[in-house]
Amino acid sequence: MIKWIKPLFAFAACAVVCGCCSSKTPYDYRDNWLIREDPVRPFVVPADLIYVSSELYTSAAAHSRLLAHADDEVGGGRFDGIARVFAPLIANSEDLEDAIDWYFKYHHEKGRCMIFIGEGVGGAMLKAYEAENKDDLVAEGLVASFYREIPDGGFVTDDMVLKIKHAIAKARYKSIWGRDMPEEMLNE
Repeated sequence: MIKWIKPLFAFAACAVVCGCCSSKTPYDYRDNWLIREDPVRPFVVPADLIYVSSELYTSAAAHSRLLAHADDEVGGGRFDGIARVFAPLIANSEDLEDAIDWYFKYHHEKGRCMIFIGEGVGGAMLKAYEAENKDDLVAEGLVASFYREIPDGGFVTDDMVLKIKHAIAKARYKSIWGRDMPEEMLNE
């Protein structure tokens, strides 16, 4: 029994030094997300939606405003059956990259449909991130993106939800059949 204690201590010391047992990013914690629907199994919905809210996270007071806005726009079951929603709290573009990296590491499978929605300053950062990484994002499954420079309530309309459904349907059809989906099929 004593023989295995020494290697166990060595492993524990290594884990502490290398940090493999600790969090690598703040996005491992739910507190750094406005909405994080990772408990929804990927096979239940055909896509993932990355939403970046209108303003940046600067204080606890901003947190409650951002949470209410995100819930109005993409929360509250608006995308049930369509997409899992991931809405990170970000203070700068580095936070945005960390959140998206976390999403790719833990929730994305290559080819899974992904949608970007962004508003205001946060949306401008997401749009710039998309522009920098467009080819890679499309290869990973980005099928649509929607941005609004000046935020206000009601950005995500029923019409946008329908456009998102259509973008997902077209992408899934093409991945299965290897050709574009006929437009008349979208009206069915």
